[in-house]
Amino acid sequence: KLIRYTEIHDMNQDDALEMFVRFNNGGRPLRKSEITMSILEAYWPSAKTEFGKLLVDSYAGFGTDFVIRTALMLYGDVVKSNISKQIAEELKENWDSFKKALCNLESVLKELRIDVGRFSGSWNVLLPIIYYIYFNPSDYTRNTDAIRAYLMRAILFTYFQSGTTSKLQQMKSNINSFDYEITIEMLDQISDLRITDGKIEDILNAEKGSRVAGDALYYLSRDWTSRSYKYEQDHLHPYDRFDGSKPVSVSMEDWKRWRALRNRLPNLQLLEGRSNGSKSDMRLVDYYNDMNAEQKAAFRKQAIIPADVSMELENFEEFYKKRKEVLAARILELLK
Repeated sequence: KLIRYTEIHDMNQDDALEMFVRFNNGGRPLRKSEITMSILEAYWPSAKTEFGKLLVDSYAGFGTDFVIRTALMLYGDVVKSNISKQIAEELKENWDSFKKALCNLESVLKELRIDVGRFSGSWNVLLPIIYYIYFNPSDYTRNTDAIRAYLMRAILFTYFQSGTTSKLQQMKSNINSFDYEITIEMLDQISDLRITDGKIEDILNAEKGSRVAGDALYYLSRDWTSRSYKYEQDHLHPYDRFDGSKPVSVSMEDWKRWRALRNRLPNLQLLEGRSNGSKSDMRLVDYYNDMNAEQKAAFRKQAIIPADVSMELENFEEFYKKRKEVLAARILELLK
């Protein structure tokens, strides 16, 4: 039989993997990460076993992709994503230091009242911090404020929403330029991570159900939330209240504008799931007046409501404006 073949010269590993994935679609499709893991095991036979020991407890939901990309961040080129013999050997030889960096990362985040498990599906944002901690194993804690500022900016500015690998490589290069440290000065030199009024306004305009709104409420509420409870985004002035008849004292023009604002961050709070059921679509002022003095004080503090603001629906304009100002100041504190 006639056999046709093509000789291919100067093929790199990524090209070979891409070709293999295409041919293998006739069987059980393999993800590129699975193939990469197979290559890694060729150089380090016990890699999968060691990964399994690492990816437990707080890191249980992270997966092998997280370990591989972290290794590329530390020892290789995260853009090319090639696992070479050199990277595999470095990961194997420095495995204890690698594990220690992840342990230290969890400690740093715990100090900031942030659960590392929260990032199981969005771990790219953690890689620059791991990189910094790995190369500063003895004094990484002196830069906690800069770590927090980086994390808050990267999350709330949705830094890794696109171009993830190139941005990781950029962060790696910037950290190297600043003597292997994450600093506020370094962050301010990266346009996507620089604080601007426009970016803060974008956060304040985030709507219920969006990731930015959820993240903003979570990080603004770290001092009172508990890992034991599940929290949900909830409207302060109930959404449905704006669908009924408008208050007599409110103009139709204002009422239409309020309806457009009701779903944005200044009218949102983080509420424990069971409380959400009891609040339902109750008027905010009625929900508030059902509380005793101690509960009222705690509610205002947790919901970040200024003490001098009325909770009557007729005063939504003032409520929205003043709470927005307070939220803007609190968000700015997180980002600095």
